[in-house]
Amino acid sequence: MSRKPRFYGETGIYHIILRGNNYQNIFYDDEDRKVFINRLRKYVKIKQIELYAFCLMDNHVHLLIGNGNDFMPDFIKRLLCSYVYYFNHKYERCGHLFQGRYKSEAIENVEYFKTVYRYILQNPEKARICAWKNYKWSSYFLEYKKYNFLNEEYVLSIFEGKTVLESFLTYDNSDLCMEYYTDSINYLYYDELKIQFIKKLFKIQKIQDFIQFEPEDRKSKIKFLKKIGFSVNQISRITGIERLIVKKA
Repeated sequence: MSRKPRFYGETGIYHIILRGNNYQNIFYDDEDRKVFINRLRKYVKIKQIELYAFCLMDNHVHLLIGNGNDFMPDFIKRLLCSYVYYFNHKYERCGHLFQGRYKSEAIENVEYFKTVYRYILQNPEKARICAWKNYKWSSYFLEYKKYNFLNEEYVLSIFEGKTVLESFLTYDNSDLCMEYYTDSINYLYYDELKIQFIKKLFKIQKIQDFIQFEPEDRKSKIKFLKKIGFSVNQISRITGIERLIVKKA
């Protein structure tokens, strides 16, 4: 079955979602997030991309970019290849980290730009992590001004200043952007509960430590998780262990 051609809008502005393969985590600790942001900074400059907003969640990333019609595919390719190389080397793994093609939607007017901008920055709050303005891994530059590779001037011109912008971000809403994403908040919230359960059950500090168990011990633990109601997809998504290995355990 052939892919549908990607839709390119007239403005060159796009909302992009990069999701972990099978909803698995793409960030395990703060070092991972810092590396991704550094790679983002690098390729935004190299590929002449305008970056308006970003938000790093555990298993996906949101980007709001401009100047995308000419440079978006190569920008995403370089960004992901660079990060996957780092991630696979660090965690001694191989293969895909991100799921299929990245998802994108064209932003064709100012009102929808505002909606997507708020939607991206409110992700942590809607996922019940913390208030949007307290989240460390987003581009909220009113508090975190170190992201000098963002096009702040354009954003402020759209909102006509910081006061209006902050008021808009604080407004409670039920925005849903890009149909693809509608279930991923639920995945994020319930996976986090399961992660905490696994860490406590098996007395590990980080969920990635699960992979470090001896093969037979790990197999027995997977079997137990399946016995008490964890699905194959969920175990694979949470632990990063290949689905086929989980299925055969």
